[in-house]
Amino acid sequence: MNFYERFKELSNYYLNSEIPENFTDIILDELGLDITARYGDVKLKNCVLVAPGQMTTSISQIEMIRESGFAGCVLKSVVAEDQKGHCSMIKFRRKPTKVETVYDDDDIEGVRPIIHWDGGLDLRNLEQYLDFAKKCRKFCFSHFTIIASILGHLPSFNEDFLEDEWVFTTKQLYDIGYRIFEIDFCPFLKEDDELMNKKTILRWYRVAPTIIKKVAKDIQVFPKIMNLDYGLDFQIQMIENAIQSSDGVVIGNRVYKKQYHSAHGGKELKERNISQIKIIRTKYLQSHISGTGGIYSGKDVFDYINSGCENVQLLSFIMGKVKKPFKKKGNRFQQVFYTLMLDSENGYILWLLKQREKNENC
Repeated sequence: MNFYERFKELSNYYLNSEIPENFTDIILDELGLDITARYGDVKLKNCVLVAPGQMTTSISQIEMIRESGFAGCVLKSVVAEDQKGHCSMIKFRRKPTKVETVYDDDDIEGVRPIIHWDGGLDLRNLEQYLDFAKKCRKFCFSHFTIIASILGHLPSFNEDFLEDEWVFTTKQLYDIGYRIFEIDFCPFLKEDDELMNKKTILRWYRVAPTIIKKVAKDIQVFPKIMNLDYGLDFQIQMIENAIQSSDGVVIGNRVYKKQYHSAHGGKELKERNISQIKIIRTKYLQSHISGTGGIYSGKDVFDYINSGCENVQLLSFIMGKVKKPFKKKGNRFQQVFYTLMLDSENGYILWLLKQREKNENC
């Protein structure tokens, strides 16, 4: 029996069965494929994580993510406080007034949902958030990784950082057990915001990681790169400034579209992000990169990994309304993980088999 036939058998089997804890070992034993990945210095059982957002705000969600087969997740971003409870960015603890699914014009079947919403970061104060984050730690086993995400004070160019917010919040999460921290610049996408000038933005990317790293030597920091309409050169400048003081980057955030009054993702975002990843991977061979945006199939995952990412993150495919029924029964996390990894026509594992065959024939 060849590997393609065995893959189809596995695809059919898991269509009606849950993904087991040893799924990574099964793929290695049955197909000879090592699907492990990394997030910085941390080993992952595969390359697919759930990105921070509405699907990573509760204990039940975290449990379902782990049980569905994902390698990990990033908690919805906390808004930092200092030890006295002061929170300069409190305006970003806000509920959305709209959450809607839209589709690219060429997505006739409605299989690539794009989420438009106007919400902020996690609504909880730090004490409440820490209780949640501590409970999430019980799921960190079998190479399931939970990553913290934080937004602290971001000043104008001539202002000082309120470092106490960053340091105190990071220290509380570190003491619980968190070692990887993303910096969420997500609220800052509108270019008409008074803070959105190039010198200020580059300073954020240089300085914020150094503040977090003051807490402990073994902390890894990954700023999330904003997608701004300042041109590709400035996108690369942001990444390069982030790399100076951090362990890697997350590429990248959605693109703010004035016609929608919302950040927008989809196919355009994937193409934009991959072009940035290829440039950075060529210039900085050792950089750690997490890729996100426009991921709806195993081919999308493969394209990101093949471009130079260590792992990928996704959210809209899980949150959004998919008009065409999923092949697999179960909750959305199970359906999405199966589609990405094991779909018989377009799963990531199938693309790995194709790549191996191509390499062997070269």
